[in-house]
Amino acid sequence: MKIFKFLVNGNPYEVKIKSMAEDFAKVECNGIEYELELLEMHQEKKTPRLVRESINPYSEEKAQTRTHKPGARIGANFIKAPIPGLITAILVKPGDTVKSGDIIAKMEAMKMENNILASVDGVVKAIDVKIGDSVLENDVIITMEA
Repeated sequence: MKIFKFLVNGNPYEVKIKSMAEDFAKVECNGIEYELELLEMHQEKKTPRLVRESINPYSEEKAQTRTHKPGARIGANFIKAPIPGLITAILVKPGDTVKSGDIIAKMEAMKMENNILASVDGVVKAIDVKIGDSVLENDVIITMEA
């Protein structure tokens, strides 16, 4: 039941719509019931409207965008997670010498075990994760010294 409150010529009215059929309605106005015949009905269509801010196709800010976060660790000396997953094994320790292509860690992703391979020849400088850690794509797993 819908209730509407109106103020007509300074007088308050409370209208309750009790029932409504195609052309008839039963309403109660200030405690008195009325049966109404509907002659015409205006219904506003509510169509969503997309509002966009104007975009400058070229700006200094866009001209200076980077392909990585400032301070992000990039380069071959950082062995990163190829996809999100869970570290299940770390097969090296700091100070170990590894060759490119050696398996240095294992991770579980999408219910499969994946080998993480060394991308460069070098010495393991630091291990940035522990067994059981969840990692996201491009999280650094191991730092190498070439």
